[in-house]
Amino acid sequence: MDATVTSAAPIYDLLIAERGDVVADAARVAEQTRLEAADTLDFGLPGSGEDSDTDADAA
Repeated sequence: MDATVTSAAPIYDLLIAERGDVVADAARVAEQTRLEAADTLDFGLPGSGEDSDTDADAA
């Protein structure tokens, strides 16, 4: 038997059909939370990305 070949997981597939894909939902919520946190914590400090070139003009 080849250990690198993955087979279908009928129990997992059944659970997804009954309850939804909790792992995928959690990944989507985690990404949304990460984006919201990045927006909230963006203080526009030098070197933070988008606004870094405007700070050089002010100096």
